[in-house]
Amino acid sequence: MNPLSKLELPPKLEPYRKEIEKTCKPYIHINTVMNSPKLYESKFGGNPYLPLEANHPLDSQGKPMLLMAQINFSEVPSYENMPIQGMLQFFICGANNESTGDMYGLDFDHPTAQKDFRVVFYEDVTTDKKKLTTDFTYLEDIDRDMFPIPQEVGLQFEIKIEPVSPTDYRYNDIESDLFEDEETEEIYWDELTGEYHKMGGYAFFTQSDPRDYDEALRAYDVLLLQFAMDDEADIMFGDAGVANFFIKEKDLRNRNFRDVLYNWDCC
Repeated sequence: MNPLSKLELPPKLEPYRKEIEKTCKPYIHINTVMNSPKLYESKFGGNPYLPLEANHPLDSQGKPMLLMAQINFSEVPSYENMPIQGMLQFFICGANNESTGDMYGLDFDHPTAQKDFRVVFYEDVTTDKKKLTTDFTYLEDIDRDMFPIPQEVGLQFEIKIEPVSPTDYRYNDIESDLFEDEETEEIYWDELTGEYHKMGGYAFFTQSDPRDYDEALRAYDVLLLQFAMDDEADIMFGDAGVANFFIKEKDLRNRNFRDVLYNWDCC
């Protein structure tokens, strides 16, 4: 079956299907699951997968950062350039960091400097708890007030397709006469936002894509992770916000996660 046939469009956008389909990309859709994932399984929040010989990532103040997400690629469908195994983790600092305040590690001037956020990759993953840190009492003093993820949740993955989201800078490449009137384009903006948890595909922003006004940032062309508002899991950055991590395709192929663009914004 042609995957594009699965693309659901509002009735008023059906006349533009061919043009919209030209922008479509596959992506990894992430669903949250209200369960209790193990230390070596994919999840948002909770305690991290941490081999005994590894150090917990620290922020610029020397405080342990909190796990935002970890992806065990053995649970993820195959996707272009993504690992087929290994554990990818995303850490951010809490809201009490003196350098970034309540910005959860975001530095607008240096959005790739991993001082108050960190991306970690373990190529080999063990399921032997004897080889993993299980005592996380050292995290009890970390301020979790207003942390975007109030509870640990498991994850499930599936490959889907999506058209360019209207807030991704590449939306500007669409022909200006794609839509006949403002009402039709408004439907696109309302219905095809791309606002959900995912890897790959197009990004969603509540404000603007930083790559739109800074061409140098367009080198970060792969959406490594998007972390969106989730009512069921009670997940939210700021006021109905979204967080994005981007990486250069070459770095992703080489499993180099030291240079990652981090951004989040809210209404």
